[in-house]
Amino acid sequence: MLPPDLSPVEMPLSPSFPRCFAPETGRLAVQLTRGAGFAYPLYFFIPSVTRDGRYLIYHHAVHGEVQLFRLDLAAGEARQVTHATCSDTQWRPWCVDSGHGVLDHRSVLNVARNCVVYFDGNQVRAVDVETFQDRPLFVLADDREAYGQNDCTPDGRWFVYIHVPRGSVWGQPCQGAAVVAYDFDTGEQRELCRIDSAVFHVTAYDNQRFIVTHPADHPGMLLTDLTSGTIVPLRDGDPGARGHLIHCHVTRRGVAYEVPEARCFGLYDPLTRGRFEFPFPDELQYVHTGRDPEGRLWFCENSTSWDKFDVHDLWALQRLDRQTRRHQWRKLTGTWPTYGGGQKAHFHPQLTPDRKWILFSAGDPASQSCHLFLLDVSDLDDTEGISTELLSPTGANDLMT
Repeated sequence: MLPPDLSPVEMPLSPSFPRCFAPETGRLAVQLTRGAGFAYPLYFFIPSVTRDGRYLIYHHAVHGEVQLFRLDLAAGEARQVTHATCSDTQWRPWCVDSGHGVLDHRSVLNVARNCVVYFDGNQVRAVDVETFQDRPLFVLADDREAYGQNDCTPDGRWFVYIHVPRGSVWGQPCQGAAVVAYDFDTGEQRELCRIDSAVFHVTAYDNQRFIVTHPADHPGMLLTDLTSGTIVPLRDGDPGARGHLIHCHVTRRGVAYEVPEARCFGLYDPLTRGRFEFPFPDELQYVHTGRDPEGRLWFCENSTSWDKFDVHDLWALQRLDRQTRRHQWRKLTGTWPTYGGGQKAHFHPQLTPDRKWILFSAGDPASQSCHLFLLDVSDLDDTEGISTELLSPTGANDLMT
């Protein structure tokens, strides 16, 4: 699991960032980027803000090019981090084509070492967040390609990534997709497991174990590690478990997720296979569970349906009452339109390290594109009624009945 909780770091914000208000709720928002093109964080399962809270690493896709930028939150100044030239950057089938540059959605911020790992085609490189010093790490074989969203371990030692036979696409036949760990200290490459599916997320559960999603035969999560050479399905087949989860986040309390088929959220311990699940409110339709690495605040992005990504709002769960089986949700924004397609049209909300803001990508009418915003949630307390003590291998404490 993630390392012990660190004291929240104050995240300085330049007064030059425009202030605005969320639709319907009037909640304060801060616009971090603007202008032509699309700005969006590193994929929302992983951090985009440096440990000291000073810098935000994000993608900027404009004029047929996608590169990584560093936003100095205190100064309000952005600088380009990468200068990649790969001609085919698209994350298929999950996002629209951004042109040349870095492989879209596959870069990782190594928080412990303060560097960004990115793919310039099959060349894997790291660039220092402070100095911008860029260095090569390794090169993938010509018949392979980086396919999934990747991660680094909390201690910063291992970069864990997914590569597949060139041309593989999720949902189509694929033999020999690999989850691999690269050791920053020694340069060693360690293949953790192989699976006959172009899986597209790997997230560090701790410094030794990793959550992988999703195999092509169904959405769901699996567990692998640095030493066993195995990959084990999680939740599927557990007593009483219904449906398959979609988005899942590693937190200090376990893995947080949603199951659209069963219309429920859940918390899962992959080591004991214990779970606790509770239902969606009626207002929610297609959901992305928000990322709080500490697992203390439960919030989500809601859209009208899986294939209509231009209508979104944000919700936070204030409390669950196990005796009355009622839950109290709070609407954080009204409908906030987005533009574009694929992953660029999602909010992908995540709590900032100081726990005062939700970082998300939303529509900017001035540019008719999506940009980075912060939503003020400093008034929100931790969600009440969710605890690791409720986790059970049988789901005995679930609120689904």
